[in-house]
Amino acid sequence: MTRYRDGYKGGIDKYDFSFTSIVRGISLLFIPITTYIIGLLPITFSMLYIIRVINFSKVGGIVLFTIILVIEFFLFIILETFIPALFIRLVRLSVDEGVHDISIKNWNFYKYSLYFTLYRPSLKLIGILPLLPLRVRFLKLVGLKIGKTSVVTGSEIIHDPYLVEIGEQTLIGGWSQITSHLGEKKLMVKKVKIGNNCLIGGKSFIMPGVIIDDNVTVGLNSVVLKNTHLEKGGIYAGTPVKKIGENK
Repeated sequence: MTRYRDGYKGGIDKYDFSFTSIVRGISLLFIPITTYIIGLLPITFSMLYIIRVINFSKVGGIVLFTIILVIEFFLFIILETFIPALFIRLVRLSVDEGVHDISIKNWNFYKYSLYFTLYRPSLKLIGILPLLPLRVRFLKLVGLKIGKTSVVTGSEIIHDPYLVEIGEQTLIGGWSQITSHLGEKKLMVKKVKIGNNCLIGGKSFIMPGVIIDDNVTVGLNSVVLKNTHLEKGGIYAGTPVKKIGENK
């Protein structure tokens, strides 16, 4: 009986023992670990100092240490979120639009893998803090273009922020997902554009190449397939979405 995984024939070998594969594979571990270590250094040094100066024989010292631990916890989340994001910003890490081989030997697939290992853990960490301005600042730092008056709920997942544009007065509903990449036989990467005054319903899924014009409503649990164009003023819903009305 043929196993399910044997049915996937996605181009060339993903990894091998070539010099390029080995070096890039090691860097996918080394670079993220280095950024996390840098983020931990201030916390480590501050904790070592605090432990030395606090008097744990008194109740006041124990209470003070507990308060400091809470502060250090929040500082840990912020540093381990924004230092990887800052690295992404400084080196301008992004994937070119187009179709790429799913192989570490492909430069764009390698960049996608590195971006993923830096961005996704940070996104999960920032989700612990219910502070939307902080989340939006993080998303902008890693490449998202979003209007000042637009709102994300804090539970959305934007997989490739550097290839997503969101206009003004737009709401991205809870648990919705926006992706600018799809892994089929090859890695497809294409920008997603969402206009002004749009409402993206909760748990919606928006695929690469989607263009959503101004004043569009996308219903709850809808799926917008790749390269779909939702025209101005329309109300869309379903899997896949179909036009069901007009915004007045």
